Amino acid sequence: MAQETRRVPAFLSGPTTATAVLLPMRLYVGYWWLQLGLGKLADGWLSTDQQLLPDLLKQQNPPDWFAVTFIEAANENVYLFQWLIVIGELLFGAMMLTGAATRVAGVAIAVMSIIAFIASGHEFASWTIPMMLMSVTLAVAAAGRYLGLDAILRARMVKVPLF
Repeated sequence: MAQETRRVPAFLSGPTTATAVLLPMRLYVGYWWLQLGLGKLADGWLSTDQQLLPDLLKQQNPPDWFAVTFIEAANENVYLFQWLIVIGELLFGAMMLTGAATRVAGVAIAVMSIIAFIASGHEFASWTIPMMLMSVTLAVAAAGRYLGLDAILRARMVKVPLF
């Protein structure tokens, strides 16, 4: 009688099981950024009759070089920046939550966290530094390889760059 072996899907076994530890962190980071984007969407950031970004930037205390470069550009193109912020938060949050291209999403979230950290005037008591460290960790470890879209595509031998 032939010995039966139990088959485990490729995306749940093998060298990717070490990334299982990063699953809660990946889900938290994805949920956080998705909620930020949904909150801005609910506040009306994508409507053309409201300019909410300048009011938000006035509350911040950025360094002079950042105010001259980034905030001047944001004030000249308010709607473009509002769209980029909301779409970026929604897109990269959903990518991290689903485990799709987590390297790209992690780097993008780290960049957005650094921008928020600088815009807040280097406030160390905020959420930006831990979020940046978590997203860089997720990007380096390719955390989507466990229970994510990256794992499913890898198991099907789909060649996607940056996995």
